[in-house]
Amino acid sequence: MLQIDIEPREGWEERLLELGFDFYEVSSKHPYWCENQYFQLSREQVDHIDNVTEKLHELAIQAVAHVFDNDLLHLFGLPEKHYDLLRRSWTNDKSYLYGRFDFSWDGIGDPKMLEYNAQTPTSLFELSVAAWDWMRQLVAEGKLPHHADQFNLLDERIITQFAYLREAKDLESMILHFACDETSSEDRRTVYYLAQCAEEVGFETVIVDINEIQLSVDHKFLDHNSKQIFNLFSLYPYEFMLLDCYGDFIEESGCKFIEPIWKVLLSSKALLPIMWKLNPGHPNLLACYFSNEKEAGLIEHRVTKPIYSREGANIQIKFKEEMVEGTVGNYGNEGFITQEYAPLAQFKNGWVVIGSWVIGKTGCGISFRESDKLITNDVARFVPHIII
Repeated sequence: MLQIDIEPREGWEERLLELGFDFYEVSSKHPYWCENQYFQLSREQVDHIDNVTEKLHELAIQAVAHVFDNDLLHLFGLPEKHYDLLRRSWTNDKSYLYGRFDFSWDGIGDPKMLEYNAQTPTSLFELSVAAWDWMRQLVAEGKLPHHADQFNLLDERIITQFAYLREAKDLESMILHFACDETSSEDRRTVYYLAQCAEEVGFETVIVDINEIQLSVDHKFLDHNSKQIFNLFSLYPYEFMLLDCYGDFIEESGCKFIEPIWKVLLSSKALLPIMWKLNPGHPNLLACYFSNEKEAGLIEHRVTKPIYSREGANIQIKFKEEMVEGTVGNYGNEGFITQEYAPLAQFKNGWVVIGSWVIGKTGCGISFRESDKLITNDVARFVPHIII
């Protein structure tokens, strides 16, 4: 796996804005989109991580089944009053849209699973639209080999999956609402992109700010125009939603969720020690325990993570008892897990986490985030890739 310098495209900022990529920099000091470098992989490397991704997805689903079969919901720090809601969600609806694994991998050894965000993963638009357009332009200009490719099947697979979900969920209405916090440019672009894909298979889509969703007197969810929400894709984390007062009316609302509510478990880092317990020594998993278990203290080089967190917040890396790196934030009330430390691949500008995408049950693409620090945070750079 190589990181290669390349001359930026002329007028690349304007091109990104044409595509709707208005968040290509976090600030003037922190570019988000990387225009002057890319990663190069072989087809064999891509096939390898794709195979690992699909197998780990199967193991993650098996771990969720194990949680329900053995009454382990108390390990996830969720309100007990919603346990029955979660159980019914799992029993009644096992259809879903997408997720993204995060891996430590240098292209040579076994990819190591860091975590799985299977409910609110972003950087989807960046890969599916912006990176694909970047490669096509540079191939056309002769700045990349004419036979260059990308592992980027997201667009067609998402459209296919929406077609499947339309039938699998037995929807009464073809109106599909997409909700996010519209103050986040990245979240807004993600839901707009997904809505465009859903329209390809006949959905009528409505975008709504999560903060403008209302509750009617008969406990139905309403959008900003006071229209009932029958079907909803929400980029709002379910662990937050289940703590919200509206969470008490999820079932009564009659709303069908494109990502079923049980997916909160698939995105929780509480699933990592369960996966390790079920698959000890698996070459693509890291030793992992709940932080209050005695085994957690026996891991010399370890990473402590909140059960729920975003953008690298509240994480600590320790070698024996020496603090190597740590971050602050507002997460951790539900508890922590301790995971074996896996070194990220290091290049001249930082450390890289590889995101591996799953649509339905199928691996469909990889993306690269590069950070100046060992803990990948909200100013990590998105770097495009090609396959040679």
